[in-house]
Amino acid sequence: MAPAGSAGPTTGSQAGPDLADLRVLRRLMLALIAPGEGPPDAALAGLSAADWHALDDMAWQHRLQPLLHARRGLGCQAGRNDRPPRVPGPILDRWCAAYRTAGIRALKARADLAETTARLESAGFAPIALKGAWLAWHAYPNPALRPLRDLDLLLTPETVIPAFELLVAQGYTPPVSQEFSLENSVRLDKHMPPLTSPRGITIELHQRLWEIDGRMDHAAPRADETAIRSRAIRIGQITYPHPADMLAHLVIHAVYDHRLDCGPLLLPDIASLLRAQQAQAAAFDWAAFWAQAEAQGWREGAGLVLELVRAHDPAVAIEIPAGAAPPPAVIDAAADLLLQNLFTRVSAGVAATMAARGPAAFWRRITARRTDSHDTAAVSRDLSGEGGFAHWAMTRLRRTLGQLAQSDVRQQSRDLAALSKWLDAGR
Repeated sequence: MAPAGSAGPTTGSQAGPDLADLRVLRRLMLALIAPGEGPPDAALAGLSAADWHALDDMAWQHRLQPLLHARRGLGCQAGRNDRPPRVPGPILDRWCAAYRTAGIRALKARADLAETTARLESAGFAPIALKGAWLAWHAYPNPALRPLRDLDLLLTPETVIPAFELLVAQGYTPPVSQEFSLENSVRLDKHMPPLTSPRGITIELHQRLWEIDGRMDHAAPRADETAIRSRAIRIGQITYPHPADMLAHLVIHAVYDHRLDCGPLLLPDIASLLRAQQAQAAAFDWAAFWAQAEAQGWREGAGLVLELVRAHDPAVAIEIPAGAAPPPAVIDAAADLLLQNLFTRVSAGVAATMAARGPAAFWRRITARRTDSHDTAAVSRDLSGEGGFAHWAMTRLRRTLGQLAQSDVRQQSRDLAALSKWLDAGR
C-alpha cells in the first residue's frame, strides 16, 4: 500500500544503490528535510538521475514528499524559471503533487476525526486521539506537511470491542479477514483490526498505548495509562494526551514498538511539538519527563530520539541529562533505520529476531504464533487469507531468503538486532 498523501515511487523495482551509496543518500535525505539551508550544493551536484529516483523513493515510502516540497520547492507550476537548479524539476513536481494530495486527504481525515470521536462519545466511550491527529492540526503550520496513514484513537481493553462493533454497525468496514479473534486482539495486540471509514480513512482503535512485553525483540516499557488519561487535554471537541505524554508516546512508538521504521517524520514531529509548547510560553518539565522515562524503562530510547531531533533542528530547546545520550555507533545506525526500506523490514526483522532473541522467538515468528512475555496461551494467526499456513510459510521463506541476499537488507537486520540488544542492555 502506498503511504497516504504521497505520489508513488519513481522506480518500478526495489533494486537500488549499493550499501555505501545508500548510506550517503540517506544522510542527504535527512539534511533535505531539516530546517535551514539543507545540504550544500556540492553534495547534490554530482547526483545522477538514478540517485534522485532513489531519494524520491525514500521520500515516498516515508511520507516526506510534502515536507520536501515545503522545505526545498518553489511553487507547483511546471517549468518555472526560479526553481532551485540543484533539485530536478520532475522531482519537484512530484513533491508538489504529494503536497496537494496530502492537503486534500487532511480535510477528509479532520472530518473523520470529528465524526468518529463524536459517534463514540455519544455512545458513552472516551476516545483519546493520538500522534498525527494532534500533530497535523496543532503542531505543524500546515496539516499537509504531516500526512496521516490512519487515525489512532485510544480506548481501554474493556471498551474497545463494543466501540469497534458500534463503528462497524454504523458503516465502518473491517478487514475481509482477521488474523485473530477480537478477544485475542485485545489480549495480544495494542490495537484492533483497522477499520475503513465511509470517507476511506483508516481508523485504528487502540486498547493500549504501547506493545505488550514479548511482542518485540526487546522488553517493552511500562505505561501508567490511568495517569495518562487523567492528564489528557481537551481541544475543541477532541481529547488528546498531555504534550509530555505525547512526547513519551512518540518516543516509545518509534523506538520500542517500531525500531524506527516509522521514518524520519519522527524528527519534525517532535521538533514541532516542542516548538508549539514554546510558542504558548509553556515551559516543558524536562526533569519530570526524564524521571518518568527512568521509572518506566524508556530512558535509552528517549536519549536516542532526542539526540536525533537535536541534530535535525538545533534551534529547538532540548535537555538531555548526562549519561542519557547513546553511543555514536547507535546514533549512526539509527540514521539508517529511520530510512530503512519498508519493503524489506519483515525479512530483516525475521533475521533480527534470531540474532536478538534466539531460536525460540525465531520459531514463534516463522510459525506465525503470538504470545505474551509469559509464553502462555500462544495463538496462531489465521492465515486462510494468505492461502493457509503452508502457502504463507513457503512464500515468506522465498521472499526472506531472496531479500537477505542483498547486503543492505542484511545490514538492516543487524542494525535492528543491535538496537534491540542495546535497549535491553540499558534496563
